[in-house]
Amino acid sequence: MKILSYNVKNFRQLEYIKMLPESVKQEIEIVSRVLPFKANNYVTDYLIDWKNYETDPCYILTFPNRHMLPEDDYQKIKWAVVNNKAQHEITQIANNIRLSLNPHPAQQQSNIPSLNGEPLPGVQHKYRDIALFFPTQGQTCHANCTFCFRWPQFVKDLDLQFSMKEIDRVCDYFRQHEHLHELLFTGGDPMIMSPRTISKYIDTIFKANLKNLKTIRFGTKSLTWWPFVFLPQYNEEAQEMLDLFKRIVDKGIHLSIMAHFNHYQEMGNSAVAEAIANIRATGAEIRTQSPLLNNINASAEVWEKMWDQQVNMGMIPYYMFIERETGPYGYFQVPLAKAYDIFTNAIRYTSSLAKTVTGPSMSAAMGKAQIMGIIENPVNGEKYFQIQYIRHRDVNQSYKPFLMHYDENATWIDQLKPVDSFIK
Repeated sequence: MKILSYNVKNFRQLEYIKMLPESVKQEIEIVSRVLPFKANNYVTDYLIDWKNYETDPCYILTFPNRHMLPEDDYQKIKWAVVNNKAQHEITQIANNIRLSLNPHPAQQQSNIPSLNGEPLPGVQHKYRDIALFFPTQGQTCHANCTFCFRWPQFVKDLDLQFSMKEIDRVCDYFRQHEHLHELLFTGGDPMIMSPRTISKYIDTIFKANLKNLKTIRFGTKSLTWWPFVFLPQYNEEAQEMLDLFKRIVDKGIHLSIMAHFNHYQEMGNSAVAEAIANIRATGAEIRTQSPLLNNINASAEVWEKMWDQQVNMGMIPYYMFIERETGPYGYFQVPLAKAYDIFTNAIRYTSSLAKTVTGPSMSAAMGKAQIMGIIENPVNGEKYFQIQYIRHRDVNQSYKPFLMHYDENATWIDQLKPVDSFIK
């Protein structure tokens, strides 16, 4: 099956789009001048209920709307577009808005390591045992998620991208850090690359014979946006990809596909089930993760159904994240108190094997902060969030519970005040 991509330049050609009100089409065009927009024929033909597009989770996941930008910013870019301003003027306005949307949350740029005094611009090393690798050829996706915290990777007008091709330098970095055990290919989406391109990276890793490398991960949305990557009857390269997975497993390296599913609706197609079965047949495991998103999956029922369905399909629920404070997070954010309520009401009723999931978790500057509970002071009745870092820049600071003052409106850990003393 051939992939047909749609963006701000050609989306009006879609038959489905022709049915939409002109005001909606204009919103897509205007917001897409700031936030990257990309969809494809699998998403539009098989995942979206166009009769109910306004509330359809897969539509909201891919097609931007005006509420994804602050109103003042929306009016600025709309004014420039409607008045046919020169492209360089529109780009300047868009770039100013982009820079105001916190393009690199949680101090991501501080995660770039150095090798022999030279920075590795396509690597992040935040936690002791895992490094992230951003292969240059994988810094795009089959379709763009509107909530994606890595949206700067897709913006060509600003120099905000993490990427590099030199996997041999990454291998040298692993040699100098024997406590590194995992390498995560990320992006963008590494599954956008051909299996031959990925094989070149993997072959270099194999030749390096890194004794400390135990696990390779691929972070991908392809099981949702383009499952044909793993279906040989539709894609002539799919068998090569599956053979590559098996080659990694046969080498004795643990292979984990980190699959992004945001709603159970994404798993209803038979193509997804077959792709999952093909991946698992190689010996690789599939772990699932997603942020909690207002307007898409902000209910316990959605998560309970999604996690149980993932287990039944042979996948392992891994993380529920809090939406990061970047890009259109104002549209997607959920208060921490509500997030904890959704998580607990979902996890209580899942099957036992779905309780592997960790959450709700914030990927903050210091690490992944998990909300463990909401507790009440027995003396004065005040409420607190109990939190712990399940991952921390300083490994010795992980799994040490602490308290923060309860705030029913807070959506991120930086908005909470620390507790000096619990009993007063």
